[in-house]
Amino acid sequence: MAPPKKLVAAQHRVRRMHPLAVSMSAELRRLAAADPDEIRAFQERRLRWMTRWAATASPFYRQWFRRHKVDPRAIRTLDDLRLLPVLDRDHLVSRPEMFRAYPARTMWQAHSSGTSGRPVTVYRTPGSSIYEMCALERQWSWYGLPRGLRRITLGSSDFAADRPGHPTEIVPGASQLLVSSYRLTPDDLPAILRDIRAFEPEAIDGWPSSISVLAELLYERGQRLPVRAVLTSSESIRSAQRALIQEVFRGPIVDHYGQTERVAMAGTCETGTMHIFPDYGIVELEPVPGLPDRWEIVGTPLHNWGFPLFRYRTGDLVGPAPAGECACGRSFPALGELDGRVEDVFTAADGRPLPLPSIVIDDVTGVREAQIAQLAPGRFEIRMVPGADFDAERAEQQYMRNVDRWFGPGQDVRVVTLGAVPRSSSGKLKAAVVEGSGARSVPEVVTAAFAGYLSDRED
Repeated sequence: MAPPKKLVAAQHRVRRMHPLAVSMSAELRRLAAADPDEIRAFQERRLRWMTRWAATASPFYRQWFRRHKVDPRAIRTLDDLRLLPVLDRDHLVSRPEMFRAYPARTMWQAHSSGTSGRPVTVYRTPGSSIYEMCALERQWSWYGLPRGLRRITLGSSDFAADRPGHPTEIVPGASQLLVSSYRLTPDDLPAILRDIRAFEPEAIDGWPSSISVLAELLYERGQRLPVRAVLTSSESIRSAQRALIQEVFRGPIVDHYGQTERVAMAGTCETGTMHIFPDYGIVELEPVPGLPDRWEIVGTPLHNWGFPLFRYRTGDLVGPAPAGECACGRSFPALGELDGRVEDVFTAADGRPLPLPSIVIDDVTGVREAQIAQLAPGRFEIRMVPGADFDAERAEQQYMRNVDRWFGPGQDVRVVTLGAVPRSSSGKLKAAVVEGSGARSVPEVVTAAFAGYLSDRED
């Protein structure tokens, strides 16, 4: 879930002013040029420090080490990780505060249902946020992009809900222009384009589904918006989306993978290979029963001292990694293709596209599982399963506020309580589903638009 504008601005100020930002950037640049032995030594050194810290400061790990009679000093190498328990979403759904090693007031809180519809609450320190930003800026530098990149960000619409009629807003001091993903309409496009061109962006970043909708609007009007790069995350990019985005925005697509829990990170290099960032977290690839060509990402972060997690099962699956060394020359391991989040775009009552609709169920606590379904344009059903500290009235009120805030008023919404949310034929719980008619699917929209482009090229 995207943080509100005021928090984005506050986080940016902290990142700029933090005394360790320069040294973090230098360390990350050094590790990008390191050999595998140097990288492993760095990981093991951090692992030793963080294990001993967690055994002292985190209630969960303090109890675990004592109960299982494991000396935290026994965790010294990557092989010793096997001594620690594997965690999953259940641990963060039920009692996330047990993992906190710092007071909650000193950290930033985040919520997400991810692809699973099971909301989690996590915390991160300002230093962890800075480390992540430095890792992203390092990746951008591989494409020749500068620090402090002026970029358009397509995400949630907190600011647009607060200021109707204003689909964009500049984040003070952040070199960032926010564009509401839920105001990408023909009527709002002239104002959006005027503000974008006045801002003179170097890059555009955000959800691929949102970027695709903007690309479609521009393409239909014969317009292009050249930028130095398109920065993507949170969703998988389909081939038709990729082609249309590159045609409209011209720049290369710079993709990165992460999670709200921030236990692992990966990103594409300038040759197109997705690399694990081993200085951000230790990644284990666990075989998936019944799927011989898929592995689950299990991550151990090496940066978030306030919320230590070891061996966290992300639920994200990858295919086989590319063989051989990458042409970029870095020693960062390659990561196979991700089976990532793919959501259809919902449709509001007034016909507006609603990208990444599961955002409306991300931040509701006390719920073990949740799902939003579109039954028809503007008609939705939110399904929730009680969890710890469940309050049906409070949860329903929060869902309704979220729908009004991001989707806009005038939607027909029903909230129901179930014993379990129905699974798809594959057995997975999807956070957002289209069950009725009139769905506006991103692949259909983009394919239709790009088919016209291909036809123009052939003529």
